[in-house]
Parts: sequence; structure tokens; C-alpha cells
Amino acid sequence: MGDDTLRQAVHDRFVAVNGDHPMTAEDDAYVRDGFVAAPPEAMRLMLDGLLPLPSYVLRDGTPMVPVDHGALAEVAGGLDRLHDWFVAFWEGDATTGEQEWVAYLSGQHVGLNEVNPVRIRQRAERIAEAVAAVDLLRRDPHDGVARGMLGEAVDGVLGVPGLDFLLRPMTAYDRLRFAGPTARDQWVDGPRAEFLTPVPPDWPLRTERLVLRPYEPSDAEAFVEAWASEQWTSLLLSRPMNRAEVLEMVRRRTSAADPAFVSLVVTTHDGTVVGDSLLHLQGTGLSEGEIGWTVLPGHGGHGYATEAARAVLRLGFEHYGLRRVVANLDARNDRSAALCERLGMRREVDRVADFWSKGTWTSSYEYALLREEWAAQRER
Repeated sequence: MGDDTLRQAVHDRFVAVNGDHPMTAEDDAYVRDGFVAAPPEAMRLMLDGLLPLPSYVLRDGTPMVPVDHGALAEVAGGLDRLHDWFVAFWEGDATTGEQEWVAYLSGQHVGLNEVNPVRIRQRAERIAEAVAAVDLLRRDPHDGVARGMLGEAVDGVLGVPGLDFLLRPMTAYDRLRFAGPTARDQWVDGPRAEFLTPVPPDWPLRTERLVLRPYEPSDAEAFVEAWASEQWTSLLLSRPMNRAEVLEMVRRRTSAADPAFVSLVVTTHDGTVVGDSLLHLQGTGLSEGEIGWTVLPGHGGHGYATEAARAVLRLGFEHYGLRRVVANLDARNDRSAALCERLGMRREVDRVADFWSKGTWTSSYEYALLREEWAAQRER
């Protein structure tokens, strides 16, 4: 069989499985970037049902396969052993194993970055997890267990790859051949936009004496003197900064596009800037936050940091639906440690000489508060 006849036979087999849909120039570019042309020997093995069909056929008729197309046969010990090796990953569920084998030979696992039985199983497990999590979150967007499930499904956790790692971007052509959204559309991009993209509250937040709001460029001047002080910055992460550096810091905070990093100026009701506070949403499913604060020189001793921090905790637990908030601080920072304890936070971690800061190994504390602990405090 000549090469042209071979390509046509593979094309016809591919269309019989995938349908006859147009490939756009963008589709072609995507495929050329991530796949390679199938050699004649591989095409013969495809037609014999021994290797998967092409992942794509370009507009010029070129059948395209993954770079490692056929590598599983080597792992299995040869083409004659590939089937048995493959379906063994579904031990105890032979029906599913055979179904996945057929899908593998048909090139239907094209959405995976790595096409092998382990990744195929992981994709199915993570999609099932995402389906269950989305169902729970549509009933209660603050469900902590569901947030964890969705975070694991989409982004993964230590030892468990998420769908964002497992899945390729795919193309408009794929939406035609699979008659709908891709797995990435449905179980990465969709859930991330609906549940894992923080929505800010209505600003400002007001307390009995304070106003908390996002930074404005004019706020920089209030911080220039404090950030120039070695004493004031001694227990912070950053070294002293000059006026230009403070202006740039405030500019970055003003234009920050990350909705998971909430950086707030704290003022009195008359507009006097007394410090700042932050809440960094993080952790699996963005279900945890890290809180922080500073008080400008001359404004300490009035309870402003405590009042602002209580407002930020409420923001985290009630608006963002966090299940846990932590504070990390230099172990020499007695005032912040006392503040954490006034907030009802527990000292969970006492690390000795663990953190390199300003030329020396420093010790650190981590305090934490769970949502149910916070709620119990408010009921007293």
C-alpha cells in the first residue's frame, strides 16, 4: 500500500470514528505545535488495530500523533502484550477496562497531556470529584469540604494531579467532534470561574472607628516615613524603602489584578491613615486565607489593628467563605502574637530558626482560626 493510499485509509478510519468536521487554521497550528506526523509504519499498525488512530488529521490530510505515540507498547513489553497490560489497570472492572482500551485505540484520549492508563484513570477520578463538588457548591458556595474537593479536582494537591495538569487546551475542532464543551471547558475553566475566582465585596468596610478600603495612589505619602524606619520594618519581611520605592509599592497594590490578594488601607472615619491589612486567599480550593497587618508609628496602642483584623476575619469567613485563616509572624513580634491571641487564634506552630530574614535565621510562629471557632466566639 503506497503512502498516499495509506494516508487515505487512515483518514477514512479516523473520520468514521470522529465524524467529518472542518479543521481551522488555528486548529492546524495548535496540532502542529504539540503533535508530529505519523510515519507509514505507525499508520499500518493503526489500520491493524495495534496502535491508536491519529489524534488529528490536518486540513492537508496529514495524520498527527503524540510524540510518544507507540511508547506504551515498549512499556508493555511489545504490541502483543499491550492490550493485557493496558486493561490490567482496571482490575476488577473488566468492562471499563475494555471500554477505555477501545477509546485508546480510537484516539479519543486526545485531551490528555500524557496518554496512558494511569492518566486516563486519574482524569476520570478528578472529573467525578469535580462533578460532586460542583453539585455541593451550587447548594452552598461556602461548603468547606466541597471547596477542598474542587480544589483537588481542578488544581491538584500533593501527590494528586489535578485536571489543569492532566488536560491539554484542545481546539474548536474538538468541540465539534465531541459534540460539546471539552473536559477542560467543563471541569477546569468553568468551575474555576464560578467557584475559584474570588469576587470582592462592596467597598469600603466600616467598623465602629475605622474604614478599610483598597489602596489609592494618594495613600503612599502616609507610609513613606514608616517604611524608611529600620526599627518599624525590623520584624516585617521587607527591608526599609525610600519614597520612590513606597510609591511603586502602592502603585502595584493599586493596580493589582489578583483577586486572591486583598490589600487594604485602614483609616479612621475622618480619613487619617493608621495602617493597613491584608488577606491572601490560598490553599486547596482557596479555602484558607493568610491575614496580616501593620500600624503606622504614632497610631499604636488604640486597638486599631485588633478592630481592623476582626473586620478582615469577618470578610474572610462570611464573604469569601474561608474555612481557616492563619497568621505567620516573626517570633520576636510580641505585639502581633498578643493580637493573634486577642483574636482567638491558636498558636499551632513554633518554628525554631526556620526563616532567613535580613541576614539571620529567625524563628516564626503560625497562628490559626477555623470558621467554627470564629463563629463560636461571636455567639458568646
